[in-house]
Amino acid sequence: MDSLLTSASLRRLQVFLAVCETLHMARAAEQLGVAQPALSQQIKGLEEALGVRLFHRRKRGIDLTAAGEAFRAEAQKLLALHGHAIDAVRRTARGELGTLAIGYVASAMFERSFPVQLRAMRETHPNVELELRDENLRTLFAALEAGELDVALVRAPVAAEAPLRHRVHSSQELMVILPKWHPLAALEKIPLAKLATEPMVGFPDPDDVGTMRVVTDLAAKAGVKLQPKWKVSDVGSIIGLVAAGLGFGIVPLEIARLAGAGIVARPLAARGARAELWLVWHEARETPALSRFLAIAGKSRVAKAAG
Repeated sequence: MDSLLTSASLRRLQVFLAVCETLHMARAAEQLGVAQPALSQQIKGLEEALGVRLFHRRKRGIDLTAAGEAFRAEAQKLLALHGHAIDAVRRTARGELGTLAIGYVASAMFERSFPVQLRAMRETHPNVELELRDENLRTLFAALEAGELDVALVRAPVAAEAPLRHRVHSSQELMVILPKWHPLAALEKIPLAKLATEPMVGFPDPDDVGTMRVVTDLAAKAGVKLQPKWKVSDVGSIIGLVAAGLGFGIVPLEIARLAGAGIVARPLAARGARAELWLVWHEARETPALSRFLAIAGKSRVAKAAG
């Protein structure tokens, strides 16, 4: 669509403003590349439509009436607003303007790539307003379904079926973190069987999803039952209770690297012992701004894999 106004209305305003600028019908016609009689007819038609005279016609030329002065100011505003509206619509369609609502589980912020992607989005699309929400998994999915979020970063596995779409954002090795003095710290890798009698610090995961689902599935395959003795709601608490010597935790590699002094991290010795972070969005709400963010996230993952 070339114009929000009709082409005839837009042209009539442009003709009027050209005459206002030159205060000379012939010069305005030359400037616009039209015949003077046609231009004069346009002005006459505009005056008839408004029911007022916009110009005083004198022998020595023309000048604006009071009504003409008032209309010139409004016409300038209208054309400027028209241009701004067209520009805003096109920039929004290109993903350069608008709002992007991103939800995430707290542990996503411990992954280096996510903050980097947020910064890249801000730097490359400064006119896209970011709305960020740190929520639990159930709240994030409800917000996606309600249209309150454009995309969410969640720990897999989750039931992200149509109309939800998903793709892997990152995949990391699962690590066992435990106090430095613990006997299992001497092992290069820690089998699940060795953890069966040890107190575990972890998430309750009532919906049977996320990293704890991965851990319990791996344990079941190994004939081991793992249930957290200490149930917590955030990664910081896992690290803190492990540091206090109350048990072990199983966390993604990048979180294990943050554990600090007094804690060691060892790979979990089990096939498929990896933690995935997924990007999930609603297929009916794939906005241009979301497409831009997904492209940034995709490039970041490719670059990380290549590195």
